[in-house]
Amino acid sequence: MEIIAAIVEAIIAIISAIIEAIVGIFVAGAEVLSIWEAAALLLALLIEMILWVVLIFIELIIALFKWRRPKKVMKPVIWRPSKLKEKATDENN
Repeated sequence: MEIIAAIVEAIIAIISAIIEAIVGIFVAGAEVLSIWEAAALLLALLIEMILWVVLIFIELIIALFKWRRPKKVMKPVIWRPSKLKEKATDENN
């Protein structure tokens, strides 16, 4: 029983470390943006996610009626601030 508890504790520690790393990336990226840019970015992300779910749902229904495998639906990109675009191109070079 102690082995199972140790395994569960290790899995929880790994998950929390991954979450901390992701939050750290977002905090570092958010320091560059103003409050309005961050709000606009979050709104655009929310709209993209809703649109993506709708497109996946539509593709699943079409695949069901045509009796075929569903195709991969690409995530739509509506808007990104120019500061993030410049930073991404600088990091790639």
